[in-house]
Amino acid sequence: MTKIVLWRPMYDSSGADRLRGLGAEVVVVDSSEESEVMSAVADADALWVRYPEKVSRRILAAAPRLTVVSTSGFGTDNVDIEAATEFGILVVNQLGFGRIPVSEHIVMLILATLKQLHWADPATRDGSAWRQRSDLSLHELHGRTVGVVGLGYVGAETARKLTAGFGADVLAYDPYADPRIAHLVGAELVTSLDELLSRSTILALAPALTATSRQMIGADQLARLPRGSFVVNCSRGGVLDTEALVAALESGHVAAAGLDVVEPEPLPAGHPLLSHPRVILTPHTAGLTAETIVRMTDSAVTQLGTALRGDLPAAPVNRAAWDGDRSRRRTVLP
Repeated sequence: MTKIVLWRPMYDSSGADRLRGLGAEVVVVDSSEESEVMSAVADADALWVRYPEKVSRRILAAAPRLTVVSTSGFGTDNVDIEAATEFGILVVNQLGFGRIPVSEHIVMLILATLKQLHWADPATRDGSAWRQRSDLSLHELHGRTVGVVGLGYVGAETARKLTAGFGADVLAYDPYADPRIAHLVGAELVTSLDELLSRSTILALAPALTATSRQMIGADQLARLPRGSFVVNCSRGGVLDTEALVAALESGHVAAAGLDVVEPEPLPAGHPLLSHPRVILTPHTAGLTAETIVRMTDSAVTQLGTALRGDLPAAPVNRAAWDGDRSRRRTVLP
């Protein structure tokens, strides 16, 4: 019988039942222990993994029948793509579903930092706000220059919302972007990260995490922002040097930060960001709206079923694994 392993329960609980409806045995591993996953995938045909669990070379090597690995969302930095390709295992992701919810979350965090929501809500509740509200430094988004790093699905939609909805001036940096996309969303595409940083008073990070983008925003880059700038990250924690951000906040060079992602994730108890009065944190939930969860689960179920029928799914990440000499492509579902 075809076996599909879910590493952690699917966000939409109906997903597991739909996979069973395809005629597969579904096993859920609700643990971070690599050894438990290795044992479960030893005779598995497919693996779905929920971020941030990491599918290592060791796990893939322990799964001689594995045909396909599906991520839970767009990001694939938690799967060893090189090893999967080497073993002939196809990796698929859920392409484009974060465009709406993550761009909304970015805008929310920008507004929340500009308006000091992190202060306003608790201070209003305890009564202290009324003595302090006239002494605050609150800001408008309209007319601000926002630097968006990464002009993919999320970055482009964020730029569109900021220009059309809020009257912001948007700069975009993405060496791989089609200039026509920038034009369509009303952004100015700049050719260097330094230029974007020096001209932006709000930095919005939306790149995929790759070897190139890892730690692309560190102490030097934060220092290039004008003093009193705001930083928002809804991409991956590894894009931004956490300790450099703490230092920039402490010095006042960065006025406030809104973070949906951090590195490490979650932050250890006692980390300065957890208690910082000018930081708003959300627990990597930007893409987890009820609507998007349904869409991503539907995409994952469909793609797993397609691959296990021997057909190419809609969003292959490593097409070479499917087409190569070592491909494990085969038909195990009717």
